[in-house]
Amino acid sequence: MPKQLFLKIFFGFWFVTVAQTAAILVLPKMLDSSLKVDPKLNAYHQKVAKTLQKSTNLDKTVKRLQHKMRPPHYLKKRIIKKRGRLDSIFVVNENNIGLKGERIPKDIYLALIQLEDKPKQRYFHYKRWGVYGPYKFEHGGQTYSLFIRDFEHKHRSQILNFLKENPWIVLAIAMIISAVICGLLAWHLSRPIRSLDRSAKRLAQGDLTARADKLALRYHDEIGQLAKSFNEMADSVQSMVNGQQRLLGDISHEIRTPLTRLQLANAIHRRQFGDNEELMRIEQETETIDKMLNQLLALSRSTLADEHPFEHTDFSFFMEDIIDNARFEAHQAQVELVNTIAPSLTVSVQWDSLASAIENIIRNAIRYAKQRVDFSAYQDADNLIINIVDDGCGVDDDHLNNLFTPFYRVSTSRDRKTGGTGLGLAIAHEAVKRHKGSIVASNNEQGGLTVTISLPLTSHTRGSSN
Repeated sequence: MPKQLFLKIFFGFWFVTVAQTAAILVLPKMLDSSLKVDPKLNAYHQKVAKTLQKSTNLDKTVKRLQHKMRPPHYLKKRIIKKRGRLDSIFVVNENNIGLKGERIPKDIYLALIQLEDKPKQRYFHYKRWGVYGPYKFEHGGQTYSLFIRDFEHKHRSQILNFLKENPWIVLAIAMIISAVICGLLAWHLSRPIRSLDRSAKRLAQGDLTARADKLALRYHDEIGQLAKSFNEMADSVQSMVNGQQRLLGDISHEIRTPLTRLQLANAIHRRQFGDNEELMRIEQETETIDKMLNQLLALSRSTLADEHPFEHTDFSFFMEDIIDNARFEAHQAQVELVNTIAPSLTVSVQWDSLASAIENIIRNAIRYAKQRVDFSAYQDADNLIINIVDDGCGVDDDHLNNLFTPFYRVSTSRDRKTGGTGLGLAIAHEAVKRHKGSIVASNNEQGGLTVTISLPLTSHTRGSSN
């Protein structure tokens, strides 16, 4: 496959470089050429100078030529405003004084000054017109200089002369053009990359359905190939994860059969020979394995696609049975459960999965609390915030980010002695993620652990709050 991305970058910057170089080399010549006099026009002006040179009465000849070369009709108003000073031709002597000793007009005076720096220049451009000259001629033993004003054709070089007088504008135009070209190239290249970045972040956050969109796929260069490779990788990752979860579920089902036989055999042996320490130990371990299998199956179902529908419900109503069961367990553990739920909070839930997630977290909090567990739910902007706080010993900060990893355990009082398997929080994490929410754990300043769940509220709740 040709390296089209390389070619885009190369030719883009190459074009900008060539354009700027051409502007630097060509524009000064264009500006200089704008001040050159057309050969035919120059010949005409020389002819006018010879006419003055051959004349017997210079003053009358000048007036006759001024009448003959008078400006067009549409310029008469401008000449009237200038009080007749804008004659088409003007003659000065060797001392730069007019024929009748009159004051030299400003434009002619400026042309004479510029001639000192550029003696070969024969055209001078000003705001409203241009001046041709000087054209030397002899008359009566004296040397005169002829200047001819150009009222009608000043627009021919007005822009170029303006650029010549303001070189910083040329530089600004070149910079703007190059910035626009480079900006378009950067936008063209970065647009699909940003799209791929969003897809990669979604995949990293656990959304196995994330894929590169059509924007990136329609590019026929390395970026388009990268998008296709990303989709192939995402397909493989989703297939492996789903296969792993199905295998986990299948293994759990297969283990349940011999486990059931073991429990049955243990029960028969106890009935025949009575209880002893070894049989009680076997029963305890089989119950632990059975609980772990149930949680593995729940984790597998929560990770794979679930066909259970979402339904809108009031959160207080949703929590009634969960809080009642939690109060009973808290009473048995001699722990106080304080419940605070704001009214009129409507959420969209998969009933079983979210109920199981919150039950697991509350049960953990009761198990590790010393005296009290606080459950609260309130609205924050467009989200429902749920806090479950216990006053236990908490968790080392190094372990907080891994609490929701399956089978992850910490080497504190939160160990297997409490009956945990390391799967409850993982199941809760998957359930919350399915509800497009987030779950985090943090230590309290006074001791203990806080688990915070954030869930999106329905539009009905958001509208009523507004």
